[in-house]
Amino acid sequence: MTSIIRHIARFAQNHAIVVDLSGLMLGAIAVHALYVLFIDPAANETVLIARESGGVPERTLAIILKDLEQEICIILTFWCIWLWAFRYRLFEDESYLLELDFLNLNDLDKEPTEYGEKLLDDIEARLQSTASKFADMRLLSCVQTAITSLRQNGDFKEASDTATQACDLHLEVLNSKLSITKYILWAIPSVGFLGTVRGIGEALGKAGEAMAGDISGVASSLGVAFNSTFVALFLSLVLMFISYVLQGREERLVVSYKHFISSTLIAKLSMMARQKQSDEP
Repeated sequence: MTSIIRHIARFAQNHAIVVDLSGLMLGAIAVHALYVLFIDPAANETVLIARESGGVPERTLAIILKDLEQEICIILTFWCIWLWAFRYRLFEDESYLLELDFLNLNDLDKEPTEYGEKLLDDIEARLQSTASKFADMRLLSCVQTAITSLRQNGDFKEASDTATQACDLHLEVLNSKLSITKYILWAIPSVGFLGTVRGIGEALGKAGEAMAGDISGVASSLGVAFNSTFVALFLSLVLMFISYVLQGREERLVVSYKHFISSTLIAKLSMMARQKQSDEP
């Protein structure tokens, strides 16, 4: 199951446009099918009963969701969640790598090992072995950046700073990929407002019927206005909450990566280097 999820994530990374458009199409098909099979028949039945009784349709879930604007908002909601699932890689939990001693750093305290090219070679070999099992893990690429910097310059502070910049770069890239979801979060309330404008416009056009004593048309049009705004704002609030939760999760993960690299990996290697220097005559 895990390998299947990784293959899906890798395909999504290599074919982002195809995956994004697939999510939009699947969302549109699924939501429209839901409307055709359940919501529209229930709403039409409620409206018919109200007309026969000469009253206003009961405010049921089908009545609240029955209009085009609400359908568009739900489709956009589904699409936004679809994009988050792949942008934030919800199907892969990278945090558990921090709980694993995948570089066997604990063994360095048990076995007498000197800092040098051989040690870096061993760490890089373990890193490549882990990468073959857990592909496309950001922690592994940041650790590789730190090791490469150590090989080139031998400066531990510079290696830590370089790896930290690589972690920050991940957040910048992620934010650029999330630009479409930020547009969706803005578009959903806008679509709801369009429904409000349409509903109020229709209600004003039926003012003559209301003055003649038939308020059903005006009530129905105002229902479009208020229901579309209600649904759009509700979905927007839910999505904004999810967005901040996911963003916070990603930021905490990056902070954990930085702490592991600077306070565990680089600190241990630096200590071994100082110990080697003190042992030399």
